[in-house]
Amino acid sequence: MLNDIKSFGLNIIPEKEAVGLVGSSVENALSGLWEPILDYLEENDNVFSGQVLNEIARLDNQAMRLGMTLSAGEEKPQLNVES
Repeated sequence: MLNDIKSFGLNIIPEKEAVGLVGSSVENALSGLWEPILDYLEENDNVFSGQVLNEIARLDNQAMRLGMTLSAGEEKPQLNVES
């Protein structure tokens, strides 16, 4: 009687078509995980390459120079210490 008992799942031999379907399912599942991440990295490549940081530094420098130029043209109030 014990010889007639088979382990569940170990006696099943998948067909070649099923193996191909399993392979494609695993491939689709993995690509479904990585594709959004890779798309995000590709779309935001300028952030990771430093181009955005350089643009921010350039605009900051430009704003500083503009502020210095505008403040240089204004008369600076002076205190009258004699009175």
